[in-house]
Amino acid sequence: MPPSETPLLIVNADDFGWNPDATDRTVECFAAGQITSTTALMHMEDSERAAALGREGGFPIGLHLNLTDPFTGPAVPAPVRERQAAACRIFGDGGLRLRSWTYDPRIATLVDDAIRDQLERFHALFEREPTHADGHNHVQVCPNVVRAPALTGLKLRNALWSWPSTRTAMGLARGARRELTARRFLTSRYFLDIAELHRLGPETMEERVSLARGASVEVMAHPGFGHELEALRSPAWAESIASVPRGSYRDLG
Repeated sequence: MPPSETPLLIVNADDFGWNPDATDRTVECFAAGQITSTTALMHMEDSERAAALGREGGFPIGLHLNLTDPFTGPAVPAPVRERQAAACRIFGDGGLRLRSWTYDPRIATLVDDAIRDQLERFHALFEREPTHADGHNHVQVCPNVVRAPALTGLKLRNALWSWPSTRTAMGLARGARRELTARRFLTSRYFLDIAELHRLGPETMEERVSLARGASVEVMAHPGFGHELEALRSPAWAESIASVPRGSYRDLG
């Protein structure tokens, strides 16, 4: 399916539940109108408290799929912890670079089971479906993740890491990977990074955010990172998003 053409800006805070700082700063950004969506990590240090705050606040929340970092939660079932450790050995410590471009049928069952573990925990904590899924360390771009049956029916973050894409070999490869992802999942047309927008300055920030007047745009943010929190709190950000339609993945059509 083609990317959604719904005119919409989605400002997604990654890492909800990673630790108390990430959780609290995400809640603060929701209250200030600086973000419109978040994605939650499962089986991590602050997952349970984040879920309680998310339910109380009625936030649009998706799954922040993690296959690269061990679980830090206090009561993870042993089989779930073992599957996560196995996934981390495959996708962590430099393995993600290779897995971002290659499909390995030998790990397909492990990946699907690890995703199901996290989806089941999401359902238990939030008592609803996630608005969408994205990936910790961009693991959602990996072919083994894109093809996992467990993700069927969900919306997924755009696989294009930067925009505008270049005519280099890498730019063309990323564009092709994005098109393959869009064949299975509904996603936004554009994917931007709050840190990069902040670095480029107010004029470029406003220009790129204004794309949301005619198409779907997701801006990724990590309120748990000081420099990205600074960007979200900046006057330039407030001015850029003031006149564009805003929402979450549940609003994409």
